[in-house]
Amino acid sequence: MPPSAFRAFLDESTASRGDERQEYLVCAALIDEADCDSIREQLRPLLLPGQIKLHWTNESDRRHRDIVSRIVELGPMNIVVSHLDTYRKKVERYRRKSLETLYHELVTMETFDLTLECRSDGQDKADRAHIVGLQAQGLDRRLRIGHQRGGDEPLLWIADAVLGSINAAHLGNTDHYDELRSTLLIEARTTDSLDP
Repeated sequence: MPPSAFRAFLDESTASRGDERQEYLVCAALIDEADCDSIREQLRPLLLPGQIKLHWTNESDRRHRDIVSRIVELGPMNIVVSHLDTYRKKVERYRRKSLETLYHELVTMETFDLTLECRSDGQDKADRAHIVGLQAQGLDRRLRIGHQRGGDEPLLWIADAVLGSINAAHLGNTDHYDELRSTLLIEARTTDSLDP
């Protein structure tokens, strides 16, 4: 029997880290392809009536606990890559650095299917151009990316919750991040990230 194929589902976040620094983070939830549908069905009941998607910053603390509990039940699955640097209004450079590091981690783990949450058409196009450029420089060409809206793909909610808990921990509320740490397979920084 061939080994299971994994898919990855990515969200991003940027947050201030003091007065002059900011951190750009990406998180990819790795899901066995055979389990994607069942995990979607486990996540959908977390939606409130009228809610299109889960978004950490819009949820109450009680809801945070419910979301975290559900993700922890799923087991270790998350990769977080961050880039800490001076404050900058435009963060596309930080995104590219973080994605490049993540792409190499995924290839090492033989995960070649990555879904990113949609942003604007232009930004999604820039993501595609970025990976094509990296593949021209030697990144494994089997790695493919696609974009989906968060309301259409519940598996993107996992990464959103992990990143939300990391940002909350930086603001002093470590409860949810402490619990979600058990789901982290890899925590990495880009090569030219500042030290925390």
